[in-house]
Amino acid sequence: MTTRSSESDLSYKQKVATSFSRAAHSYDEYALFQEQVLTKLMAWFTAKSNQRWLDLGTGTGKSLQAMQMAQPELQSIALDLSFSMLQQARRRVSNAGFVCADAEALPFQDASLDGVFSSLAIQWCLDPQQLFRELHRVLKNRGQVVVSTLLAGSMSELGQAWQCVDGRSHHNHYPELDDFLKHCKAAGFDVLRAEQRTLTVSFDSVKAAVYSLKKVGASLVADDSGVSSPSKWKAFEVAYAKQATEKGIPLSYEVAFIQLMKVDHG
Repeated sequence: MTTRSSESDLSYKQKVATSFSRAAHSYDEYALFQEQVLTKLMAWFTAKSNQRWLDLGTGTGKSLQAMQMAQPELQSIALDLSFSMLQQARRRVSNAGFVCADAEALPFQDASLDGVFSSLAIQWCLDPQQLFRELHRVLKNRGQVVVSTLLAGSMSELGQAWQCVDGRSHHNHYPELDDFLKHCKAAGFDVLRAEQRTLTVSFDSVKAAVYSLKKVGASLVADDSGVSSPSKWKAFEVAYAKQATEKGIPLSYEVAFIQLMKVDHG
């Protein structure tokens, strides 16, 4: 989850929705990292025939499509904060429900879902306790959550480059895995398994690395004006280019893969 201070919740979420809506048409072209994570997370997806699953933060619907290919008899619902993303998802998958809503205020009845799948979406939520309370509420007994999200240490190359320029990180900060799992357990979930993996994508240029964020809508930084002078941006490019390896300009992520279960112990 992102760390914020002064920005109102509504304003922040409007900005998130706008950022991803702007990227709806370019997302698939630049979502290399997102596809890598989705492929790994799908190995944990074990839905049964006729179960009702929610794809939380569906984006352009690639995860929704993968879920239906893995389980053709799945009853699926796609939810996203961005209406434009949902339009793209509907073009990819027609036989699903589509809901534009906030993950922290799910418009579903108690105990109405068999599972929730979410790949690289919940890091944009503000209140992890509220998020997992909502997920717990809408799941049936023994319902599952299969989720990937970003952890502390993600995009460290960006932070290192900006620190050289003005002493600020200019990117969002994420929790440690242990802290994240505490929120899951506090909401009543059993943790079936949890893994942290480092995934690094290499690019031909600093511009390409930055575009991999901007063109998928992931360049919004909480509590940051987002405005840099040309001279400051040039200094950032120089600092970032110094981190190049033989594979190119690196951009690394710390990714959590988590499987949860709701178990009614009463």
